[in-house]
Amino acid sequence: MKTMKYIIGALLLMQIYAGGLFAEKVIFVHGMNLISSNEACQDQTSCDVYWTNVPGGLDKVFVGYDGRRNPFAATSTAGSVRLLEMLNKYCRADQGQSCRIVADSLGGFTTAGTVAMYNQSGLYNILYTTQIVSAEGGSEIANLGDTAIEILKFVFGLGNNQIAAAIEQSRDAIDALVTSSARGLFDHNRNNGTVFYHVAARKSIWIAEPFLPGEDDTLVAFHSSCGYRTTGGFNVCMGQKIRSCSWCFWQRKKLVTPWDGHLMHPDVPNDGVDLRHSGVHNETAYQLLF
Repeated sequence: MKTMKYIIGALLLMQIYAGGLFAEKVIFVHGMNLISSNEACQDQTSCDVYWTNVPGGLDKVFVGYDGRRNPFAATSTAGSVRLLEMLNKYCRADQGQSCRIVADSLGGFTTAGTVAMYNQSGLYNILYTTQIVSAEGGSEIANLGDTAIEILKFVFGLGNNQIAAAIEQSRDAIDALVTSSARGLFDHNRNNGTVFYHVAARKSIWIAEPFLPGEDDTLVAFHSSCGYRTTGGFNVCMGQKIRSCSWCFWQRKKLVTPWDGHLMHPDVPNDGVDLRHSGVHNETAYQLLF
């Protein structure tokens, strides 16, 4: 693990020095907002309503978008639109710029789709993205429809009050994370030169476990947070032999691998970290590679 970390670090440093891009911008992309929008964080140097702990000394900026909505909706406050604004301002290769991205949960889905769909010409020089408990592959919780809202209320400790009722405004974002929708929206293998380093977590909760296959972090299963090419019951990241269904004992197991350009964060073991979904993004040890 340490050897791989040193190799990755050396390659990244070579890439930075080659382009004269040592002080690149770090862009943070938040996840879903259950009861309000974080639009005020857009292009700010802090976003305490979501990112309460980030490394010091960074040339950083935050994306602020309406995380209750589909991040690819055709609105001015959608996640992809707001991220593109930051990429055009801070990451233009034709202007000698570069950036790194730290994306959490729904932000991982937003970032992967934006890179796949809008960087095919290499206009943006994105050195890498840290995908923290990424929802890039969707979630079986979202597949449950109205039941998903009740599970989210329980996981986040919201009762039947006005605040809890406001979570229903997040239905649009939940619908976007239905596994078939999230996986079918764009070509997840089209990384366009950006490497995605995954941080998966494995601390589940009883109310979510029946719905999430394999290891999960209470809201997202490993097939999503590890960047696998298909849904399934995975318990390690970066490649595993599984059957298409858990009870198909007569089938031969088939090796499934992550999407192109999707790797494990060098400080995270292949069986993930022992944290729940909502607790990982403020762990500074996992936000950046160096």
